[in-house]
Amino acid sequence: MGKNDVLKAIREAEIEAQKTLEEANKKASSIVSASRSDASEIVAKGRVKAEAGAQELISSARKDAEKKAQKTKKSGQKKLDKIHAEGESNRQAAVDAIINSFVE
Repeated sequence: MGKNDVLKAIREAEIEAQKTLEEANKKASSIVSASRSDASEIVAKGRVKAEAGAQELISSARKDAEKKAQKTKKSGQKKLDKIHAEGESNRQAAVDAIINSFVE
């Protein structure tokens, strides 16, 4: 093999190495791009799941609050009805007491 053949072989090897390097860079870029895309998708799915979970918690808390409010309302209504009934039953006695205080 002559000097020119050796130089030609070296040049061809350099060209092949450059092609291999370019292909490796393209693949690396593609892998990075795909990874970023996958990461964005994972983040988006996570955000959707988190929002759905938060809405579920809010809905559950709202239902519990409505139940407690309903119980409180019923309890208050019962007390109000009792006070009203006692007032009705004591009305005649109060009227008699007032009339008697004027008469005496």
